Amino acid sequence: MKKILLAAIILLSLNCAGCFVAEADIIITKDGRVINHNKFIGNAAVIRQIEDWKTRNERFDPTPIVEGDLQGYEYATDYPDVESFVDAEGDTVKDFSRVTGWFFDSCKLNLICSSAPANVPPEAEFMVQSVLNDAVFDVALQLPYVPDNHNADEVSADGKFLQWHLAPVLIRGGEKILTVQFRLWHADKIALTAAIELLFIAATIFFLIKARAEESPDLGKDLRFKRNVFAGLSVALMIVSACMILAPVP
Repeated sequence: MKKILLAAIILLSLNCAGCFVAEADIIITKDGRVINHNKFIGNAAVIRQIEDWKTRNERFDPTPIVEGDLQGYEYATDYPDVESFVDAEGDTVKDFSRVTGWFFDSCKLNLICSSAPANVPPEAEFMVQSVLNDAVFDVALQLPYVPDNHNADEVSADGKFLQWHLAPVLIRGGEKILTVQFRLWHADKIALTAAIELLFIAATIFFLIKARAEESPDLGKDLRFKRNVFAGLSVALMIVSACMILAPVP
């Protein structure tokens, strides 16, 4: 059995130099939409796997593509929110949670990649490494903001572009969980809070000026009271907003 496995690995390494590229590019926009682009291309050695992949994703209407000596399929889907993406992906998503807040929603997304374990004999290790060097199986996630936590293999675009290399899992077997925790900020609520804060500050300044110019002691006292009320509301709003933004995400 070991000799048969070794022969199979050697054959794979000889036939699969640059034989396949599998990529999943997931983009989450500022408004929470998800754009998912998938591509699977290869040479004749993996044509059966390519056709199987196309069949499993027939509902997305994959489009034939050719890149150099490789050919295969790609498709792109657009979802209105992360929940719709999670529902469509099914078993690919291990779990997802969203904690809704005033300024932002905190999201945790765990994707899972698994393959049957491969018991590779030591003498075939260098052949496996050869295949790993040429094969591409990547999942990329582009976020609108820098995530709070993740376990990506590579990070770029100032921390907003995460990439996981999954060829080792596909070829060696095993399981890998892709984890990311990120925020989706509510621009409309941030703008509303800022507008209210500016109104409180403007009212404070207005009553401050009016109180200083008022000659009547009673009316001056009333204006100073209103000044203090709006000043207190302004400070309170700033403190509450800062606590909500800076508090540790759940």
